[in-house]
Amino acid sequence: MRLLLLFMGCCLTLTCLAQQPQRTLRIQLSYENSDQRLEQAVEAIVATSRIGKVANVEYRAGQSVTMLPGFDAQHGSVFLAQVKEVQINGEPSLQLAAFPNPFEQSTTIKYYLPADGKVNLWVTDAQGKVVGQLLRDENQSAGQHNLEWKPTSLSDGVYIPILEVNQQRAVSRIVKK
Repeated sequence: MRLLLLFMGCCLTLTCLAQQPQRTLRIQLSYENSDQRLEQAVEAIVATSRIGKVANVEYRAGQSVTMLPGFDAQHGSVFLAQVKEVQINGEPSLQLAAFPNPFEQSTTIKYYLPADGKVNLWVTDAQGKVVGQLLRDENQSAGQHNLEWKPTSLSDGVYIPILEVNQQRAVSRIVKK
């Protein structure tokens, strides 16, 4: 039974690699022998995989890569997890990040728009309450944009910037300390 599940998992991986990257990807595979894999998702990867001794595996996602309990990269394997832009049809997708993160007084919110559109950008606290509306229906051109955020009246904690344009949404996480 385990061999059948392993074979089915490998087939699913090969199918995913042949298609365009998905928005999110949940991976529960066992990479063995001299497997060399690149698993990509536009937004997030969540994994409980096992990476064997001589396997070479990379997970790349635009916003987060999470290894859940049960994830195992054995000694001798090569494993790399990156939060890095993933492209769809050769074009970068909607991206959102902030630096520095964590920050004390201000942070620069950096975002990439794959097409022109009306941009909305707001920030919520960890409970979902809007603490700042930074852009509202602002026409912006495709490309890279930066916006400095100075939340002087907010306490230390976790904040969630949310970017919406052309019926797409990108979410990030920043920490004020």
